[in-house]
Amino acid sequence: MDYKGKYFSVVGDSISTLYGYIPDGYALCYEPAIMETAGIQGPDDTWWGQIIKRLGGRLLKNNSWSGSTVSFHDGFTPGSFAHLESRMSLLGDGELKPDVVMIYMGVNDWASGTPIDSKDGLEERRSFTGSYRIMLDLIKKYNPDAEIWCISPAVSTNRSDPLFQFPYYLGGIHLREYAEAIGRVAAEKGCVFVDANRNEKPVTAIDGIHPDKAGMMTLADEILKARGIL
Repeated sequence: MDYKGKYFSVVGDSISTLYGYIPDGYALCYEPAIMETAGIQGPDDTWWGQIIKRLGGRLLKNNSWSGSTVSFHDGFTPGSFAHLESRMSLLGDGELKPDVVMIYMGVNDWASGTPIDSKDGLEERRSFTGSYRIMLDLIKKYNPDAEIWCISPAVSTNRSDPLFQFPYYLGGIHLREYAEAIGRVAAEKGCVFVDANRNEKPVTAIDGIHPDKAGMMTLADEILKARGIL
């Protein structure tokens, strides 16, 4: 696809939020104070803004919610789950639909130890693969012509801690298993799997998870390389 002039929408968690660029009522990570700490001044300093700019596209909607998971979890913020129609129906603007939907989700599922598959009677929405399927089906329902990028979470580092070691088993399951699950579901649903989890260069983060400006640039590079564009 020639992406010049195309409309991009984003589905994400805290890493993709930005003050003034997410729906009202959604939880925000990159508010002004955090933006200053991270050296981020605007969309061009985010991973998604960098990709859209480099490809000559235009942002349509950024549906990112800080702390959100793809899967359902008791006690988490109602309405925040990415498998909900109330979120996935909001990627367009009236009759205008995105040409590309970039999904960067899974970090909070991994951190919460979400089961990968629906086994032993577990509801689909409570498993990672099950809820990811539901999410993709909803995106396709509302945006049938969109190219969907299913991006796996990249490995990051902590800029203020030289001894930081990435917690691959943060929630009890290795992050790579979630990346592989994204790849399986993307193939099953005819979407594009972008394996940023094999990033050659760690993403610099202010706390080990949330990228600073340099980390955002690295993340954009790694996504484009994994997509076969850079």
